[in-house]
Amino acid sequence: MNLLDLATYGPRRHVQLLADYPEARLVLFSLSQGQEVSGSGEPRVFLLCLEGEGELWAGNERRKAGPGELVACEPGEPHGAKATGERFLVLGIIAPRP
Repeated sequence: MNLLDLATYGPRRHVQLLADYPEARLVLFSLSQGQEVSGSGEPRVFLLCLEGEGELWAGNERRKAGPGELVACEPGEPHGAKATGERFLVLGIIAPRP
């Protein structure tokens, strides 16, 4: 599966569940400029930028992100992603599945 081929950008953020097992949940977020996603109640979360430019955060730490940037979030910690460029493709890895 090529994750870049699954990107779906548009006027609304696109969220696609890729895998859902007790050990882990994989979610692909396709965000256009200004769109964002956030969460706070999940177990350990990893956010990996695959394409574009944006911002990733965990707790109070925010960082600019481009392809290859990874943020690890502690269980229950607020986290999220926001597109600052035209496109921002982020893979969310939640382990274990909530």
